[in-house]
Amino acid sequence: MSSEYSRTVAVTCERCQSKMQLISEMLLLTCDPRPVNTEEMLQLDGSYVAFKKEVSLRLKDLSKTIQSIASQVQTVSVVWADMSVEIQNLSDCAILIMECCCSAAYFIAVNFQGSVKATPGIIDKYQLSRAGIELKLSCTRLKRSRSEDITSQVLVDVCSSISKALSVMTDCCKNASENAKDSSDQDLFKLSLKSVTSSASCLLASVKSFQNNSSPNHLNRVISFCDPVITASHALVAFATEEEFFGIPAELTSDARESQKCVLGACMSIVSGSIQMSKSIRDLAFDMINTKHRERVALCTDSIERSSVQLLDLLDKYDYSENNSIASNHTTPSTPSPSSTMPTS
Repeated sequence: MSSEYSRTVAVTCERCQSKMQLISEMLLLTCDPRPVNTEEMLQLDGSYVAFKKEVSLRLKDLSKTIQSIASQVQTVSVVWADMSVEIQNLSDCAILIMECCCSAAYFIAVNFQGSVKATPGIIDKYQLSRAGIELKLSCTRLKRSRSEDITSQVLVDVCSSISKALSVMTDCCKNASENAKDSSDQDLFKLSLKSVTSSASCLLASVKSFQNNSSPNHLNRVISFCDPVITASHALVAFATEEEFFGIPAELTSDARESQKCVLGACMSIVSGSIQMSKSIRDLAFDMINTKHRERVALCTDSIERSSVQLLDLLDKYDYSENNSIASNHTTPSTPSPSSTMPTS
């Protein structure tokens, strides 16, 4: 395997591993009982059946991806040029599964007798925090890349990711500024957003210059403008996700809380396996001779498949009752809570 492909695969694995880890910490480990209002989740009809069906579809996609990865690493002639795409697909599937499971777990929990739904605030905490993660990872990708690594496709992907994150931040801050009670808070939302968009505009302009002239000086400009974007976005997210801005979480009964943790714990097992698979592929990219890395990929594949079956079985145990609540047809399974399935580095 050439050093070019090994570096590309390793960088992709590290980025996807970080992304899955950060999002799992937000959605699964906190057990924060709130709905997930991403574009993909809003396209569903909001019913439990829709969430469960979406989880099933995404698990099938994940299974195809990990089987493809596992079969490739066991062959003599691995198509490493395609491995980065496979790892990206793995990450995308795992994140969508997290969002679907979080939505399903919330739906189950708030439909228990005595539970109270979450009250939205002027900021959607997950959307804004996710946008901050996308900006940070995009800037980190540019900072760690060598000149020869930054292809036209990489620049397109990075600029697209930055633009989408800025759009989400703009919508969130505009809504918050219009609905904040304190005038000083209104100003802070406007000014902090302006700080992010201004620094991001400088970064995008430097990227455009690099496209026209990929000299070391132009690369240094790109790298220099990454840090202000990271700093400004971090400050914005820290301010905008203060407790007073993102509403009140759902009030759950002990049974509702336990059911929520069971679903999130089952999902965390899948995500943990996906993170470990990314790590194993990264290690394999730099050490092709060591058979332990291939063995770890096979173990991760088996673990994800088993956890997927457990998750689907768990979701099947819940159904609508006559009063439109979701009740369990069985006793609560002894699925591990998210904290007990935290992946190890």
